[in-house]
Amino acid sequence: MIKLSAVNKTYNSKKPNAFQALHNVSLTIEDGELTAIIGRSGAGKSTLLHIMGCIDTFEEGTYLIDNENVSGLSDKKLSAIRNKKIGIVMQDFALIETYSVLQNVMTPLYFSKIKSKQAKEMAMKAIRAVGMEEYLHTPIKNLSGGQKQRIAIARAIVNNPSVILADEPTGALDSKTSTEIIALFQTLNQLGKTIVIITHDLSVAEKCNRQIEISDGRIIHDSNSPII
Repeated sequence: MIKLSAVNKTYNSKKPNAFQALHNVSLTIEDGELTAIIGRSGAGKSTLLHIMGCIDTFEEGTYLIDNENVSGLSDKKLSAIRNKKIGIVMQDFALIETYSVLQNVMTPLYFSKIKSKQAKEMAMKAIRAVGMEEYLHTPIKNLSGGQKQRIAIARAIVNNPSVILADEPTGALDSKTSTEIIALFQTLNQLGKTIVIITHDLSVAEKCNRQIEISDGRIIHDSNSPII
């Protein structure tokens, strides 16, 4: 379960160019939900995702994941939580272009104590889950946008995290490929993964079970609670 309570995030705090990106955001996402967070560019969507992904910190409020309070934890402990509990799919794929599919998916496992043979088996399982097993040794630079996104998802699930966070996962894809990627997320959700998708695309949001709208750093609509 993800639970944020009265979270405030300000960039460049106490400086002339200070900007408050999130205002008293409170949000609970239960295990097994497939949720879309929507809003215009600059609304605070990615900031919220980065906080949920333990990539970014915040000044006020609390954040619990699986009832563990991550507020104020050290970078080392936050990294351990990311590695164990959270898979993140970045907007630009964030893959290493010269590495093969297998090498890219194995990358998160390099930071654990998993032996090489087991790491390879885990990576191959994740690659099969996204239907890309025939491309094991293909360099990322030779793949299409949709194929790269599948590999980014495989890398996100290789550690078998309970939560998957995706930042605009269809933003650079055509409509057909977007539909395929969302179907893949739906399949992962049916397998028990909690999935949060950041998107500005309403057609993507409509395929999720819950839609949360954010504007100017505030949640203004939640389909689970129509009036905020």
